[in-house]
Amino acid sequence: MNGKKMNTISSPKDELGVDPKNHYRYCPRCATKGNFDSNSFAFKCHSCGFHFFLNSSAAVTALIYNQKGELLFTHRGVEPSIGKLDLPGGFIDPGENAETAMMREIKEELDLTPDKIEYFASFPNEYHFSGTVVFTIDMVYKCSVSDFSTLTYRDDIIGLEFIKPEKVDFNEIPFKSVRNIIKAIRNE
Repeated sequence: MNGKKMNTISSPKDELGVDPKNHYRYCPRCATKGNFDSNSFAFKCHSCGFHFFLNSSAAVTALIYNQKGELLFTHRGVEPSIGKLDLPGGFIDPGENAETAMMREIKEELDLTPDKIEYFASFPNEYHFSGTVVFTIDMVYKCSVSDFSTLTYRDDIIGLEFIKPEKVDFNEIPFKSVRNIIKAIRNE
């Protein structure tokens, strides 16, 4: 890499109102105005020395296929992008490992219990929520399910749909990470 820092995520645009520098202006320790550096994704208070790095939040995503080779998609029931296609999954809770989070999310959202989960890959994402951006790293797991008899949707989902990966309409998928996951599946 020739000693150059690689930065694959760009800072969101100011006109969207989600640039982190718009939300990290004052020190949470002493309330003095500080500086957010969009290049290093860090807030620094020059008064008390508080230093905060805006790191990616950990999330999990499930790839669940039926016997026809169709991939299970959810329809989002909450913003951002209500009604759009997504893959099952969610944020990892503090103190929780990725595998436990994957099993929990599948149970909460779909009432399924996978027979086996296997790590596939990870993909960065920018999740626009509540007027800001949450940078995530989406850890993807292939989930083998033999019993779909309890399959339902709940939590933050308003519908389910099995779709062949090659038939997915990318215009219906709001998240860059999910589009990149589908591209990776298509290239397997």
